[in-house]
Amino acid sequence: MHIELDQTSRATINRFAIKCIVATLIAMLSGPNHLLSAAYCFQLYALLMAAVAVLTRQRYSARSLNHWSEVLWLAFVSAGLQLYAHAIA
Repeated sequence: MHIELDQTSRATINRFAIKCIVATLIAMLSGPNHLLSAAYCFQLYALLMAAVAVLTRQRYSARSLNHWSEVLWLAFVSAGLQLYAHAIA
């Protein structure tokens, strides 16, 4: 089964990938706890994307990925990194 993504969905996935790369680079340059630094970057990105989604009056869509989808992904990654960082500490 082949799934065709629309332009908005592709842009959302690309933004998410870029944010992952930037958060990883920032975390590598930060202090001793890289995982928590990355988690906080993802958390900040999620808050910023939620603000963009509210300001542009987007709604969560089942047909296309948008800023709300990205907010969920960023928050999930942030929470996972925080749990993992605290579990190994």
